Amino acid sequence: MALTTGHKTIDVDGKILHIPEGINYSCAGCGRCCNGVAVPMTQDDYERVSAIDWSKELPQFDWSRQFRMLSAKENDSSTYTHAIRPTDDGHCPFLINKLCHIHATRGEHVKPLICGLFPYSFNNTPSGVYLTVSFRSNAVLSNVGTPLTEQIDTLKEKFAVYNTLYTARSVIWDAVKLTVDKPITWEQYLDYEKGILEALIREDLSLKEKIFTASDSLFKDLNKPAMPDTIAPPKGLDKKFLAGLFALYFPNDPKYLNKDVVFNGISFALDLVLKAPKFKVVNRSYTFEELNNFPWPEANSKDASGSSSKEIAEAKEIDDLLTRFLYSRVFGKWYFGGGFAQLSVIAGFHHLALLMPLMRMHAAGLAIARGASKVEMIDVMVTVRQLEEKVQEAVLDGYSAALWELILFAPGRLRRLLSASI
Repeated sequence: MALTTGHKTIDVDGKILHIPEGINYSCAGCGRCCNGVAVPMTQDDYERVSAIDWSKELPQFDWSRQFRMLSAKENDSSTYTHAIRPTDDGHCPFLINKLCHIHATRGEHVKPLICGLFPYSFNNTPSGVYLTVSFRSNAVLSNVGTPLTEQIDTLKEKFAVYNTLYTARSVIWDAVKLTVDKPITWEQYLDYEKGILEALIREDLSLKEKIFTASDSLFKDLNKPAMPDTIAPPKGLDKKFLAGLFALYFPNDPKYLNKDVVFNGISFALDLVLKAPKFKVVNRSYTFEELNNFPWPEANSKDASGSSSKEIAEAKEIDDLLTRFLYSRVFGKWYFGGGFAQLSVIAGFHHLALLMPLMRMHAAGLAIARGASKVEMIDVMVTVRQLEEKVQEAVLDGYSAALWELILFAPGRLRRLLSASI
């Protein structure tokens, strides 16, 4: 089933659960859910798991420090009290040969509750709870498995776990704004969202054209700045802003890979003035042009050797992956307001759209690092997975939010960067 603007709704204990069509998932045993994060634990989780002497079974780890208490900031508005420290290479210490040692030796009921929830994600809004799945999972990246709309019993179980874990969480949706100075009702927002989703599912448009059409739909009730007939190359500020986002979401230093993304507005403003835009991937710095000029699979490419059909198929798979990533964050409301840094709808969508050139450049850097002649699907999958991990952790200070609103509102900037990138 392809992506659609429609979706399935079910009633779960008096709450409306919205389930997207065209999104599939079944566990592939990839172990990605156990990588890249410190696994959070409730007090019950901690007491249950830490009570077991793991040192005899897994002597390679120092169990005197493998569990830690969360700070007041970390456990604010949640039921989590502790976390399992990741190993030096970033995975959960209980992940052995891509299998959970707790699950294998003690049973699923002993694992932390959050482990049973992944990759399902629920967002509680004024019109119900919206379901999405995390692109950290290989199965989600490839869109393989059972359609979410056919997993009703499983979803009811996962939703019960979600309600147990997040009963104290209160996502604020009472101040939704189209722009910083234009508040809108939730019903008005849903109308704008419909325009975005309708654009994203259009099969007659390229990914870039889908994004432009979606952006245009958000300006239908505003005096949109006039767009020139010819799109100019990116300006210095455009590249510098993108470089700032790139450094946050794709940190080159391994010690920052498992850290929250904290965007400091004052520091970023200074970088806009003092630093040239550079994009660092695998310990090598590139210019904007170097990464965007690196070959990328094109759906209309031709190859005299007869291999063009393979490249065309790969290009379509990549476009499908990126479209599903955009669609999922829009459907799940994870790009604006209470879903992302309290940004306005337009700034939030433009930020989401700019993740596309970020991903193209990072994937190009990975391809170059492994000596490839062009970007391939594996580069894009690794990039999307890392971006998913970092974006969901992003935190903006007050000055940053104001700066982002100012920079991201401009549809001309979006067009310049996307036209030069995707």
